Amino acid sequence: MKLRSRTFFQKLIRPAVGFVKFRILHVDDTPQRIARGIAVGLWVAFTPLMGIQMAIALTGAILFRANKALAVMCVWLSNPFTLVPVYGPCYLIGRFLLGKIHPDVQPSQVGEQLSRIFSFSTLLTSFHSASFWKEVAVVFGKIGLEVTIGGVVLGTLFAIVGYFATYWIVTNHRAKSGRRRFRLQNNPMVKE
Repeated sequence: MKLRSRTFFQKLIRPAVGFVKFRILHVDDTPQRIARGIAVGLWVAFTPLMGIQMAIALTGAILFRANKALAVMCVWLSNPFTLVPVYGPCYLIGRFLLGKIHPDVQPSQVGEQLSRIFSFSTLLTSFHSASFWKEVAVVFGKIGLEVTIGGVVLGTLFAIVGYFATYWIVTNHRAKSGRRRFRLQNNPMVKE
């Protein structure tokens, strides 16, 4: 029997499906708390406060009585490798909403600057230097407001969609599985 090799898409999607299946659907918590954790984490992931996002997500999870672990894990959506795909659209939306505050900055330049500053090699070699942080301050001085406003808008949209999608997926999965291993779901002693 000949084994078929997996396509690139299958290799990419399989870990994501495994993460959802084993790290989200089987969390021993209520569907509401799981969905709130995902929503808090997604919202914080779109804020341009990389470096303190996990602390913000943890604080938000405590305030909203959300699943803390899932909130912190969702923040990992934004990292130096996904900086341009996450913050590029944030910048474009912020620029659209605010107008051209800095007309000398073009949207194509933003992606190039972010890719250059936050490239893996630059992070390894220059992260500790003052010149690196001066360059980051200059770039975010020009685009910071647009990225922040766009991040709030996109983060809110993703948080709302993430909440309802997660809640629906978790409740449907638990209804179909028929097992009683989710002790917190029907426990009258657990307060929402």
